[in-house]
Amino acid sequence: MAIKIEVSDRGAELTSIKFNDKEMLHDGKEYWDRQSPILFPTVGRLRDNKTIIDDKVYEIPQHGFAKDMKFDLIEEIDNAKVYMTKSNSNTLEMYPFEFELYVAYIIRNDTLTVKYKVINKDEKDMIFGIGGHPGIKLDFPQEDYYFELNRKENSAEFMEVEGSYISNSPAKNILKSNKIIEIEKDSFVNDAIMMKKLKSDTITLKQKKDNKKILKFEFKDFPILAIWSMPDAPFMCLEPWFNYADRVEETGYFKDKEGIITLKAKEEFSCKFSIKFFK
Repeated sequence: MAIKIEVSDRGAELTSIKFNDKEMLHDGKEYWDRQSPILFPTVGRLRDNKTIIDDKVYEIPQHGFAKDMKFDLIEEIDNAKVYMTKSNSNTLEMYPFEFELYVAYIIRNDTLTVKYKVINKDEKDMIFGIGGHPGIKLDFPQEDYYFELNRKENSAEFMEVEGSYISNSPAKNILKSNKIIEIEKDSFVNDAIMMKKLKSDTITLKQKKDNKKILKFEFKDFPILAIWSMPDAPFMCLEPWFNYADRVEETGYFKDKEGIITLKAKEEFSCKFSIKFFK
């Protein structure tokens, strides 16, 4: 098996992805103390960490609370591990829905698939966002890499941070030849590169030298893709999202956020992304 993973009970967070015995995941030590958190029930930061649900104000931390919950390993076979957590008295104070949240890590040769499943255990419609945040370890400076989308993008929309929140106006389109994102010294000075309205469903990380492929990231289930790091940090995160941080101008109601999912009582929702590594 070309890929081996390690997972923490806290947040069911990946703590190691080894491909042919080489570590591919950020170590969670310098620059950023996470490695691959699950973003649930919201992605990004809410204004003052607060939102309105059913006319009541709730306080939800940035990227939600699943990343700090204890998950139980409920299934383990040769090529897959499945973890689960569920609502409790603490989560209900932040978010008024009964739920179960599952994450499955599935390995097939050179590809790791991460699958999320949410079950609404409540008697009412449940609203939520969800996303991934794996930090890919870099062997060279950020500027030695670029990303290539798999389709020409004539109508992709970029977003940017304005102050502490997302601007209501589109950001500059930085694509070259409608599909290339070159990483430069200042690419992450103003937070993440955020894209929506993409036709592409995969993006490939390559080294500029010899156009060597490092990995291919498939995100077809997700409407939003972000690339995030910090200047000069030895990693870059690929983040598939439903919903995103509050915009500068928002209603304050959770249900009004772009990308929020509505799940009927007792129904389930699932989505997945995958990372294919190259030798």
